Amino acid sequence: MDLLLDNALIVDGTGAPAYPGSILLREGRIAATGLGVRDEAAQTVDCAGFVVSPGFIDVHTHSDYEVLDGRTNKVSQGVTTEVVGNCGYSLFPAALERLHADTGDIFENLPELGIDSAADYFAAAEHAKPLVNVAALTGHSAIRRRVLGMSRNAPTRDEQREMERLLEQSLDEGSIGFSTGLNCLPSSFAQFDELAALCRVLKRYGAFYTTHMRDYKFRAVEAVEEAIRLAETAEVAVQLSHVQVVGKKNWHQLDVILELVDKAARRGLDVGMDAYPYLAGSCSFLQFLPEWSQDGGVQAVLRRLESPADRDRIARETDDYMANTWADIVICGVNDARGAALVGRTVQDIADERGRRAPDTAIELLREQQGNLYVISFNSREENVRKVISHPLTSVCSDSFVATGLSHPRTFGTYPQLLGYCVRERHWMPLEVAVAKATSVPAKRFRMRDRGVIARGARADVVVFDPAAIGPGNDYTRPSEPPVGIRMVIVNGEIVIENGRASGNRSGAPVRLFNQMAQ
Repeated sequence: MDLLLDNALIVDGTGAPAYPGSILLREGRIAATGLGVRDEAAQTVDCAGFVVSPGFIDVHTHSDYEVLDGRTNKVSQGVTTEVVGNCGYSLFPAALERLHADTGDIFENLPELGIDSAADYFAAAEHAKPLVNVAALTGHSAIRRRVLGMSRNAPTRDEQREMERLLEQSLDEGSIGFSTGLNCLPSSFAQFDELAALCRVLKRYGAFYTTHMRDYKFRAVEAVEEAIRLAETAEVAVQLSHVQVVGKKNWHQLDVILELVDKAARRGLDVGMDAYPYLAGSCSFLQFLPEWSQDGGVQAVLRRLESPADRDRIARETDDYMANTWADIVICGVNDARGAALVGRTVQDIADERGRRAPDTAIELLREQQGNLYVISFNSREENVRKVISHPLTSVCSDSFVATGLSHPRTFGTYPQLLGYCVRERHWMPLEVAVAKATSVPAKRFRMRDRGVIARGARADVVVFDPAAIGPGNDYTRPSEPPVGIRMVIVNGEIVIENGRASGNRSGAPVRLFNQMAQ
């Protein structure tokens, strides 16, 4: 049925001033917009007092399984399109065996089989009829693990060619680009030449390179320089993932990083950033360990922890490279129910209780939890978050996944946090600019045709929200509470969320959107 969103305040996603009007949705597209739009046959929704904007486009998520499961945590906050496969982690092209046993990666405690190819992943998405539109990157860790296992060695010529072939196959099958996680297993083992060769494959396809960079701490500037140099060498577009600088000792580096990005853009590099509007991040604790200790994967790490000498060295080097404090590190995910009492507590608190040094306690916890230790890490300061979020090259993202313990609140509230806290409460930017950062900016960046704007002919991905009330509704202690102030979310013309509840409708998301965006 046609749908008329009447008497709305329209924020069209372009950054232009809001204007009053109505929007007619017909057959999955926006048929008309403006004052005087009428259709007596359409179902009419009175939007007086509400903003109507394009649906939010989350270009950095880890919802690879969640979109197949039909979870509502993203669409409930207004997300209508997600880009999965970030930070080097994609479900394809993976050997048909448990991913987590080697990598300790973000797909922990989820279905155990990887997916052989991009085509198979898209077929699974097509079968699942996801609530949102989904595009997928090909993860470097997935490719490298399939070819080299968890070895730290550089690839041979034949191994390099096989990685390039797997990337080509994924791009042929609809993946929109290539992601790295250069301080995550096993992507962190790759050196510049290996990455440059893979990025040259992207150039032939006009595809994207997105990177969780090699460091966000003491060598954050060097990590940005590496990403820019790699993109310029391979002549590809680069997206710098979840840009931040970790720890008070390093916060001053952010201005240097933003100037590097600006200079690269001025000399013609196709460069962009994404960031989430929170002080804390979340990851596997394995990312804190020295690289040498991770050679061979999680089981090799655990074997090293059996040696007192290696265990002491790992604890010492981990502590030496800490940019924040152990009181900033909160346990959010553990191996099994026996570790549940740890969730929500800081490493420092647990160390004090045990009468041990915090770094030694952290390594003990990793050992006790068999490598399955996940943390929320308070990394940034508000001024730095404001600078990154406000930067014109930044798209707002969630960088989220649903954890089995304590999820990060961004998983359920990123976009209400942006529009409520950042806009209404802190006045970091006008509402129209914030909406653009969640809609047209990422749509243009990732070449998503007909999305990210309220305009005639565009896809009918729409959010209706109360600008005076929208907010996350959650915090770090109650992360799964739903957002407030969102009246309706429409995906491809179908009402998927209404008054905070799932309607039961599927979005009719065109899965071949993958190929449309890649071309």
